[in-house]
Amino acid sequence: MKRSLILLVIALVVIPVKAQYYPSQSIEKPVRPMDPYWHTGNLFQHLDVALSLGTSGIGIEVASPICKYAQVRVGYELMPHFKKHKGHDVLVGGQTSHQYDDKGYRKETNYDKARDLMWREEGLDMYDHVNFTGRFTMQNFKFLVDVFPLADNKKLHLTVGFYWGPSEIADFKNDSGYDGTVACITAYNTKYANASPDNVIKEYGPAGVNGGVFKNDIKDASGKVIHKAGSNYLLTGGNKGTINVAVKTNSIKPYLGVGYTSIFTKKRPDIKWAVTGGVMFWGGTPSMYTPDGINMTKDLKYEGWGTVSLISKLQVYPTIGFRVIKNIF
Repeated sequence: MKRSLILLVIALVVIPVKAQYYPSQSIEKPVRPMDPYWHTGNLFQHLDVALSLGTSGIGIEVASPICKYAQVRVGYELMPHFKKHKGHDVLVGGQTSHQYDDKGYRKETNYDKARDLMWREEGLDMYDHVNFTGRFTMQNFKFLVDVFPLADNKKLHLTVGFYWGPSEIADFKNDSGYDGTVACITAYNTKYANASPDNVIKEYGPAGVNGGVFKNDIKDASGKVIHKAGSNYLLTGGNKGTINVAVKTNSIKPYLGVGYTSIFTKKRPDIKWAVTGGVMFWGGTPSMYTPDGINMTKDLKYEGWGTVSLISKLQVYPTIGFRVIKNIF
């Protein structure tokens, strides 16, 4: 009897314990395996290769994780040479080439007189305008770090880093068909500078392509005013006989952006795509240097140069890009 009572007590204790234990196992959540690309200790143990296309150019890059939450990307981008054409008037003595009276008839201008003089005396012709071609020349090495703030989501990321390349990102150059006009302008200005005060050429004034109006007095190294505020600036040929305007920024351009990365299909997790957007910090307003050292975005009011007006407002460069990524190992 006593033995039966002890067995009954043991049974009453053990059975509830078992009943509580097994259900607790059934509701445990399985641990979600982490992508081996992001495993701890895999510093530079994996490599992605990508092709990129965006507003900063076309390029190639490689990427590798440096910890569970970040990867490093390095690469090179080159901007295709998109071109824009624009014509600008030739001015002589501050006058436009074509002027008209009250009845709409064309009047003789200083340009007409200067052109006739150069044709008669030098056999050189001067068109009433010069066409320019603007093109991007931007190319950069890039060093970027993607930070993935969500431990269980390696899609959304923040990006910091920098682009590094030549300071010249674009240029404007007269079309080759206008080299003769640029040469004529140069020869005319030489003749004008060397002429005696009573020479008729002094009545016409200097010649050049309309580059705008000076905002302030421009002084030389000795402090002498060489260009007065409000006077016309005339673009003339440089040492190579062409008019070339170089657009320049800082060589090192910090970058800040955000992006999203995902696989194309579940069957091919080794192939991914990514979209990124951000800004490249140029270091202030880009400079546009003429052959004689005038900075068009700083020194001039650029009437007729809409491109200059646009560039002067872009103190940062907005970027958006698309990448196709292949995991190598």
